[in-house]
Amino acid sequence: MIDVCHVSKSFGVVKALDDVCLRIEPGQRVGFVGANGSGKTTLLRAMLGLVRVEGQVNLGGIDVARQPELALRAVAYIPQVAPPIEAPVREVVRAIAALRGVDETAVRTRARPLGLDLDAVGPTRFRDLSGGMRQKLLAALALAAEAQILVCDEPTANLDRNARGAFFEQVADRGKSAITVLCSHRVEEIEQLVDRVVEMDAGGIARDGTVREVLRDISGSESPLLRVVR
Repeated sequence: MIDVCHVSKSFGVVKALDDVCLRIEPGQRVGFVGANGSGKTTLLRAMLGLVRVEGQVNLGGIDVARQPELALRAVAYIPQVAPPIEAPVREVVRAIAALRGVDETAVRTRARPLGLDLDAVGPTRFRDLSGGMRQKLLAALALAAEAQILVCDEPTANLDRNARGAFFEQVADRGKSAITVLCSHRVEEIEQLVDRVVEMDAGGIARDGTVREVLRDISGSESPLLRVVR
């Protein structure tokens, strides 16, 4: 379970989050949507303990700010921007697999349907991979962890159609109690990956409902999200 309790965050005079309260139950797949600057990325980063906030975020009952090493054990993360890692791909896979207690074979199994041959790119520095290849590797590493909570920030932004389809299938196959949290500008991702949508606006929650409900409401309004999902 994810509990966001009265979370606020300011960057100078800009209020990125304003007293946000949110609960995500086991088995839910939730998409954060909204125009640029609405607060969705800051909320995602707050859940991961990447920014300090007022209020509290609990993952599985553990305060992520106080005990991140415990709270984040159940989390796998696919970032939008890949870190500029100098190490070869094979070393990156070996290190992350060891840290997560995952067999490297599991990473290969996840990478193959995405169109990534780990043996072929093994000697290549991670930072020298194309954007699409980096995204495929990050997705394979996160999926192989089989974490209770999967957090994705624009996970298919650099993927081709076949890779996107394979990614959707692998996320859909996650366990019934697994939580998926997605931050996305793509209506395809929203429709394929989540069953609940939280629309952010001006640092707060503007709408929270099923995919059908939220997209229906947005289509009949002047919401800034119309510029995002169309």
